Amino acid sequence: MTRVVLCGMGAIGTEILRYLIQRGHEVVAAVDSDPAKAGRTVAELTGLPLGIRVAGSIKDVQLGGADVAVFATKSRIQDLSADIAHAASGGVDVVTTSEEMAYPAHASPQAASQLDAIAIEKGVTIVGVGVNPGFVMDLVPAVVASAAKNPKSIHVVRSVDVSRRRRQLQAKTGVGHTRAKFEKEAEEGMLGHVGLVESAHLIALSLGRPLEGLRHGVFPVLGSEDYVMGVRQFAEGRAGDCQIRLDLEMTMTSADFDVVEVKGDPELKLRFEKGVFGDSATVALTVHAVERVGRARPGLITILDLPLSAGLPSGATP
Repeated sequence: MTRVVLCGMGAIGTEILRYLIQRGHEVVAAVDSDPAKAGRTVAELTGLPLGIRVAGSIKDVQLGGADVAVFATKSRIQDLSADIAHAASGGVDVVTTSEEMAYPAHASPQAASQLDAIAIEKGVTIVGVGVNPGFVMDLVPAVVASAAKNPKSIHVVRSVDVSRRRRQLQAKTGVGHTRAKFEKEAEEGMLGHVGLVESAHLIALSLGRPLEGLRHGVFPVLGSEDYVMGVRQFAEGRAGDCQIRLDLEMTMTSADFDVVEVKGDPELKLRFEKGVFGDSATVALTVHAVERVGRARPGLITILDLPLSAGLPSGATP
């Protein structure tokens, strides 16, 4: 059993809470900055039989009784690095769904360096997990490519039908916008999926090479009368002799599937026929990371460094 502080009581955070309890872990504190949630009990908010009151800040939580802090809140490092630093300074491991934390050295080298130093000093681990980045477009391609000699290219395609997803994701893809509004908000960094560049860096890291010649872009997919149906994004670059290309399409008319293709010896192709459903898989990956993070080395790590095994219970034999 792991004692967990859960930060973020939104849709994903609540499902993480349910799965933590299902897996036999103890949620010792819950945090949410929303004034409508802070001060209420978890039972009031979720219907789960948990009487702890939601704190408005992790700084209001006693960390001495916790093993891991889970952050299911913001995507950007600048929005949560101070809270992660506070948790790590309190001697607890950190698992976060923040997309930029999947490869923080790209988004904010200074914050990454500071968090790494704190974690090493305190003997704890900080890791970013999720589906994209964290699984479909980085961890899975890295594993597939490890079975090919001299890979020349790695191409990943993720296609998502946002009509079956939460309204929050539809808004992030600009559904219903005019072309002009989409282009304005995309330029301001308000639209599109955060994490494609992080995934490209993670694949390069798995190959033992820096990512060079990075190119990436975000484009609207238009329907009738020039209204936006969703978004297409790409990121590409080279890691040594290997070309990396990631394509993401999230629209109201897309089919759900994921494809990983590696050109090498042998040539390898993996397809998830109905796609990897992001919400459910993120919940699973987060809770399973909670169970494994204690076996990882101290410091700020990536999903590539996180052990696949949680280990056997004391006294059990394989």
